[in-house]
Amino acid sequence: MKKSVFVVMAVAFVLSACSTETKRKLGLANQAPDEFMVMSRAPLSLPPEYGLRPVNDMSAVRHANMAQRMYGMDLSEQKLMAKIDAAQTDEDIKAKIEKEFRELNANN
Repeated sequence: MKKSVFVVMAVAFVLSACSTETKRKLGLANQAPDEFMVMSRAPLSLPPEYGLRPVNDMSAVRHANMAQRMYGMDLSEQKLMAKIDAAQTDEDIKAKIEKEFRELNANN
């Protein structure tokens, strides 16, 4: 047992003392990339319909009735919407909130 450990340690020391060429041949040396061997890459290309932008027409959603809005919701979401009385919402709530904020900022 002690002899085999000594042999392994001796082999490790001998291999570590080898030249870099010997280490490379044995596969023990790290191969660093050559920074001067740079490959040119193809230029980036844009998708064919890059100029198109998503449609931001929310008028159809604003004027949809509550049944259409709740179509994709599961049962728990529908119950929550019924509990908060979502059918009785103001269509121009955003404008009202912005007006109230302007009034608050004007008073302060």
